Amino acid sequence: MEVLRLQDDKIPKIFISYSWSRDTLVMDLANRLVSHGVDVVLDKWDLKEGNDKYKFMERCVDDPSITKVLIICDKAYAQKANDRTGGVGDETVIISSEVYGNARQEKFIPIIAERDEEGKEYVPTYIKTRIYIDLSDPEKYEEEYEKLLRNIYEKPQFVKPRLGKKPEWLEEEKTNFFPVKDLIRQIRGSNTPVKRRNCIARFQEAYIEALKSYYICGVKPEEVFNNFLNTKPLRDIYLDFVEAVAETEDNYAEVLAEAFEYLYNKLSCIKTFDPQANSAYGDDLDVYKTLLWELFICVIAYLRHVKDYAAINVLITYTYFLENNLFGGAIKQANYTTFRHHSVVIEDRYKPMSEMKNKYTLVGDVICNQREKLPIYTAEAIAEADLFLYQVCNAYDLVENEQAWYRTCWFPTCYVYVQNERLEWEKMKSRRYCEKMKVLFGVDCIEKLKEKISKCVYDSQMGYSDGWGAAPVILNCIKIEDIGTLS
Repeated sequence: MEVLRLQDDKIPKIFISYSWSRDTLVMDLANRLVSHGVDVVLDKWDLKEGNDKYKFMERCVDDPSITKVLIICDKAYAQKANDRTGGVGDETVIISSEVYGNARQEKFIPIIAERDEEGKEYVPTYIKTRIYIDLSDPEKYEEEYEKLLRNIYEKPQFVKPRLGKKPEWLEEEKTNFFPVKDLIRQIRGSNTPVKRRNCIARFQEAYIEALKSYYICGVKPEEVFNNFLNTKPLRDIYLDFVEAVAETEDNYAEVLAEAFEYLYNKLSCIKTFDPQANSAYGDDLDVYKTLLWELFICVIAYLRHVKDYAAINVLITYTYFLENNLFGGAIKQANYTTFRHHSVVIEDRYKPMSEMKNKYTLVGDVICNQREKLPIYTAEAIAEADLFLYQVCNAYDLVENEQAWYRTCWFPTCYVYVQNERLEWEKMKSRRYCEKMKVLFGVDCIEKLKEKISKCVYDSQMGYSDGWGAAPVILNCIKIEDIGTLS
């Protein structure tokens, strides 16, 4: 067992009060505590011939250097304590007066050493309401001993976390989220595919309705940033929706791809938020583009968590038909990289005038360090998923985005927050692991897999210009000739 230490490295000192009927248990316990760094005061060790035993007891109970008094409770101790008979009775007078006089004190720890025929513990009346350590059951002895040791060293197993700040979105919550949450419950509870698909469609409509409350016409940069911070509750709801669909739909990746297409088209059109609009500014929809980008990363984080590489392949290779006009009506074919969004409003306008101006990316910092949804969507999982989407991009023959003037790519905004840059790529040395990668990249043999990976080359331009190296690629992690060389 690991030896625990007080925060100031002070050696804990304890006194054991007991009935001599428990000599063996007490000596074993005392010896073990000493071996774990506890200074134990025990009559058999410290009470010398000629000493007054009552003065010794009183001194031990009152001594401020003794941080804990262990009261070994068996039938004999409880009976003598309650009857005030024998030596233990005199000791009990001293201890009970301390307990009653210092009701909040945690110095006195009852140790259950014996139970009656009905399994009820023997405990003196004056400490009956105290929380105790139970050493009477051999099967639980080690667990209870650890609890005792942690108590002595003031190192509890469960520590209350530091008090955080009230989430800003509590003050800014703009709508009632019950309808969308309830539709997720209905998706999970649907007993027919038709009913479930109907609930999925209704959820998407309700989700757009909930998002409308975040629309601000003529929005300012600081409002865009704060508005994005306030979307976290709805982002979390959508991730619950993703998990519900994955758990209930056989072909859920197609359903999710269609959902992203629907979301993008609704959130890219000003008519969704202002049907009468005859002018529009892209900044007013920036919060939605940023949220959609984050959602796509988080869905990939989920699929990597459950290791569904076939589903990842669907979302990456899917041909999305997306709006490219603020007023709608201009649908063009596109690939998943269209969901990648650089918020000019937040990164280029708001960040330079904020306290976070020295960060590589303000939005990336927010989604990695302020928007975790445990246990799946950790900061590391989100950052890794973003980097993953960049690393695999060149391996696919993606449908070109007809609306874009730039080349197809996914810049990994969050790569600076990735701890394990090698991700899973080193494992491709294993032929067994290559079977999973074949599914991911849509190939049927290792040679074709190598061909795909050979396209994932390093690009020095894919990084932040002010000091951080470019984002790592798959070929930084494994050589082509090493793929599939191990069983």
